[in-house]
Formats: sequence, C-alpha cells, structure tokens
Amino acid sequence: MALRIALAGWYGSDNLGDEMILSCMAAALRARGVEPVAVSIDPERTAAVHGVKAVAHRSPLDGAALRRSLSSAHAMVLSGGVVQSETSPWNMWFHMSRLRSYRRSVPAASTHGPARPVMAAIGLGAGHVRGAGGRRMAVSEMRRARRVVTRDGDSARRLRDWGVPDVVVGADPVLAGDAALVSSRAATRPPYPLPEKLTGSTRHRSDSTDTICVILRPPNRRGIRTAAAKARTSWQPWTPQLARSLDALAERSGMALRLLPFQPSQDTPMLEALQHEMRTGAEMVTLNIDNVLAEVARSRIVVTMRYHGAIAALLNDQAAVVLDYSPKMRSLAAEGGGWASLLDLAPLDAGSFEPRTLIDAANEAQDKSHRTAEARGLLQARLKVNDAALDDLLELIQ
Repeated sequence: MALRIALAGWYGSDNLGDEMILSCMAAALRARGVEPVAVSIDPERTAAVHGVKAVAHRSPLDGAALRRSLSSAHAMVLSGGVVQSETSPWNMWFHMSRLRSYRRSVPAASTHGPARPVMAAIGLGAGHVRGAGGRRMAVSEMRRARRVVTRDGDSARRLRDWGVPDVVVGADPVLAGDAALVSSRAATRPPYPLPEKLTGSTRHRSDSTDTICVILRPPNRRGIRTAAAKARTSWQPWTPQLARSLDALAERSGMALRLLPFQPSQDTPMLEALQHEMRTGAEMVTLNIDNVLAEVARSRIVVTMRYHGAIAALLNDQAAVVLDYSPKMRSLAAEGGGWASLLDLAPLDAGSFEPRTLIDAANEAQDKSHRTAEARGLLQARLKVNDAALDDLLELIQ
C-alpha cells in the first residue's frame, strides 16, 4: 500500500494563502512518492482544485467521522498560521482536534505503520493565544509531534516559552514555489527602474502603466463570534481613512490601484466599500490559485495586510508596505534585516490615520526593496529544515 500522509491546515476555504500552503505541501509529498490526503472543510472543492484525496472536517464535533477517514493515513502534518486565537477563540480547539482525531485513529497494534501516531508540524505559525487553556492545548499536541518546525523565529520562541522544548525554525512552505515560474513572472514587469520617491513626484497616471497592488483584509476583533461573522463589520470604521490615504498615494505616485482579494468572502466587501468611497478608480482583480503570484507581480509596489501577499511580493522582488495587524506580519517584514516597510494600524482604530503616513511608508518600502533578494535567499535556505523534517517523518513510517 502506498504511503499516505494527511495534511491539516485551514484548507478548503477561499483563503488563497492557505491554499498555496496546501499546494506546496502536496507537491513536496508527491516528489517523495507519498500520497497526500488533505483534511478540508470542503473536500469536493479541495479535490477539484488540488487533485488530491480530501476528507471532510468542518467542526471539532466531527471527530469520530474524521478518525474513520484517517484510518489509512500513516502520518499527519500540520501547517500554516493555525496556532493562534486572533481570528477566533474557537481556532485552537478546531485545529488541535484534528491532531487528536488522527492520534485516536491509530490502533495500538497498527497493521499499516508504527503503533505510535506519527505527527509533525512543518511551516507552523504561532501567534497570540488568549487564555492558558488554549496554550495548554497547543503544548499538549506539539509535545506529541515528532518534529515541530515553525516558519519564523518569533513563533519558535513563543512555543518554547509555553513549554514545547524541541522547536526549530524553518520557513513558510509557499517559499518553495516554482523558482523558474516566479522568475519568469518577475521578468514580465516593466524593465524601467523604480520610480522616484513619491514625495514631490510630478508623475501623472497617464505617464505610466505601473500599478500599486492593494491587498486588504478585515481586522481581527476580540469576541466569541467566528472570524467570518466578525469580518462583516470590523473594517467599516477604517474605510474613510483608507480611502483618503489610497487616493493620496495614487495621486502622488501617478500609479493606478489594483485591489486583490486574497479571501474573497471576507476581503471583497471591504474592498468594494473602498472602491465606492475613493475618488480614484481602482481595478478589482479576480484571483485563483493559478494566477495569484502573477497578478501580484504585475504591480510595482504591494500594500498588503495578508501574510501571503507579502510572501508573493518577496518572491517577485517587489517593494512592500506590510500592515501590522498581527505578529506574523511584523516577523516577516523584519526578515533579512528588514526588507519591507511596516505600517502601524493603531491610528486607524483611533480614527487618526493620515494619508501622509501611507505615502511615507511607500517611500520607505522603495528604499528597503534592495533587501528583498537577501531576505528571500535566507528564507528559502531555511526550507531545508522543512525538507529534513519531512524526510525524518518518512523514515519513521517506512
């Protein structure tokens, strides 16, 4: 029987960042002759998009059904920024229940692999977890994992502080995307150099085919509701301030704006409200797993509140303004000596965000953009840690 490894994360939604993680993890398994099995909230969609076997898990209460579905899996790998309660207080319970279900699916005397369940976390992100109960849950499951590889140093430090002893730092799996394809996408951008600083620029939009890519998402808010429920209204106080600032950035730079919803169900209502509020016309771009990197690559500057929007900018050598809504954004922007501009969002909540702030951040992003190659190289070198953990896992189950 072929080796099968279950892949767990926030898979099956319309969040392109998580779907890119699944795509890269599935490719890594296939390259090793292993069949990936995705644990998904929408298994039909996952199977159609990724061409993998997918099993359903939509709630922690579905544990018994998931155990039956995973009975032929030889191991499980958890990936992505799932160790956090920033998006929802239910997040930890949801993701840790998958590891627990897999553990319970392995009988004491297994006929298809080692008697002890084989689990790993690879490319894991750990953020704020509110409450000792959530942290205890994460520590309990991570201590049972054979390998724990985080995507950044801050996540590793957080887990160690909580009591997970053997944590190493790797990289986000999406950084393993097809290097030749990324290179060809980057080569499609105009050959002329970065524009002059935006301060005092006399460029007009008609003078340039260059654009600014805007990737926004609703902010996280505390409360017992799910992330999807809170996303319906959490962004509304920000809209007038962001609209004025993006108008000013477009006018000062002479560049057109392109709006990219990385998770359409949550991001599109916010971006449509911005379109309505702005004086500047902005194109809304339809994204999918196949075109997302290429669409980001079409712009000169990326303004992003999505983690994998910043990863895409890094892969494509673009200047990036990273909006600091979560510890993961701070950590990524600081890689390679600080390759991106980090923009504090506290003034948005206070109602005091000024257009000048975004213009200054875009200027800083251009000043730092020469560091993208170094930061990308350092992160991609850390993918060897991910690969080693996956290879160690295979040795345990073969």
